[in-house]
Amino acid sequence: GVHFNIDETGCKTGRVLSVHGLTCRVETQLREFYNCSVSGLLKSLYTDQRHVVVAGDVVLFRPEGADAGFIVRIEPRHGVLCRTSKGRQHVIVSNVDQILIVASVAEPILKPNLIDRILVSAEKSQVRPVICLNKVDLVDLANLQPLMGVYGQMGYQVVALSAETGFGVDEFRHLVQGQQS
Repeated sequence: GVHFNIDETGCKTGRVLSVHGLTCRVETQLREFYNCSVSGLLKSLYTDQRHVVVAGDVVLFRPEGADAGFIVRIEPRHGVLCRTSKGRQHVIVSNVDQILIVASVAEPILKPNLIDRILVSAEKSQVRPVICLNKVDLVDLANLQPLMGVYGQMGYQVVALSAETGFGVDEFRHLVQGQQS
C-alpha cells in the first residue's frame, strides 16, 4: 500500500519477467528488454532476505543506458500467488490470470499430492488453476481417466498433452492465448 511520490520524467513502464538477486529482467510494451536494479528506497522494503519485486510485477523504471535501469515504483498487484514459510507469506508471482500446473505422468512419475498443494495455493490466491498432464504418450491414457475425472468433478480444467508428439498442444495454446500464466 506504500506509494512513493517520484519524478516520472524519463521513466518507462514494464513487466518483470524474472528476478536474479538484485537484478530484474523487465520488458516494455514495445518489447524492449532492460536489466534493472531496485532503487535504494524500494530496497528498504526488503523483509527476511526476500525480494520486494517478483516476476509479473508491473513496474516504473528509469532507463540508464541502452539496456539497464532502476526500478523506482511497483504498481498495485492482482492475481498474486504466495507460499507460506515459517508462518510468513512470500509472494512467488504477481499479476497472473491463471496458474498452469504442469505435471509429468511418467519419467518422473505423477505425484498428485504436489498438484493438490498447488491447487490449495491457487484457491487461496483466487487464481484459476489449470492442470496440464504431460508425457501422456508414455502411458495408457485410459489409466489417467480416473484422476482426470476427479479433478474435473471438482471443477478444475485438466488438459492431457504430450510435448513430444503434439497431442493436446493446440488445446494448451488456446488456454494460454491472451492470458498471463
